[in-house]
Amino acid sequence: MHKASNMEISHYKSPLGWIEIETKEEALIAMHFILTPKENQSPIKKINCEIEAQLANYFNNKSLDLNFKMKPKGTPFQQEIWKLVLQIEFGKTLSYSELANRYGNKKAIRAVGSAIGKNPIMIFIPCHRVIGSNGSMVGYAGGIPNKKWLLEHEGFLIQKSLDL
Repeated sequence: MHKASNMEISHYKSPLGWIEIETKEEALIAMHFILTPKENQSPIKKINCEIEAQLANYFNNKSLDLNFKMKPKGTPFQQEIWKLVLQIEFGKTLSYSELANRYGNKKAIRAVGSAIGKNPIMIFIPCHRVIGSNGSMVGYAGGIPNKKWLLEHEGFLIQKSLDL
């Protein structure tokens, strides 16, 4: 863990590799995959321990209790899209166009896609649950293989193309 401008950084070893957790002022501000932690971790704050416990619950198919603040940095539009993404239930998906419709502007598909791509809190703001209209696995900052893994982990059946 290191401290930069009151930011606390800790690391969690998930089945998909390392996840870096960034907190500031008792709120989760970012969480993303990294190849390997940059340094040894020292004792961490209570909120980081709680986030790691909830990640363990997620990966062990236990219920989540997200009783900590999430304060992802983004524009007002991005914040609105992330709030809509938060409403997608475990094991369910929504297409980019359906999300644009929920936002109230069906023509905003590209803007919605851009906002989702800038989501700084993966898994807990479940942008991996947003897929192409045809069910395709498109656009995930954590990588398409991780997106597929997360969806399958949640019980969503990925359509496999037929081998001819």
